[in-house]
Amino acid sequence: MSSLKAATGVLRTTLARAQEERGQRPDLVDGPDGPECEWAAYERARMHEAVNAIRAERDLPAIPVEDFIRVEQLAVGHSDYSRKFAFYCAELAEK
Repeated sequence: MSSLKAATGVLRTTLARAQEERGQRPDLVDGPDGPECEWAAYERARMHEAVNAIRAERDLPAIPVEDFIRVEQLAVGHSDYSRKFAFYCAELAEK
């Protein structure tokens, strides 16, 4: 199995687990573009941590949050957001 495919699977699982906790985070918080749902910020933080953990395992430097938010925006609005977001994050983890 390719490392990109494996990383996508790990990140898809990470996102799914974070999404299961949405009901525990009903508030609004400050986000990169203004107020946003607390659960969205939580999911982004978990994914950012997971990407950087994969990179650390490969002795790669951490991805800055700005690069991470850029790829997140590529997935926003798609019906398959979770799949796209996990894949784009895997690409970040690998580069």
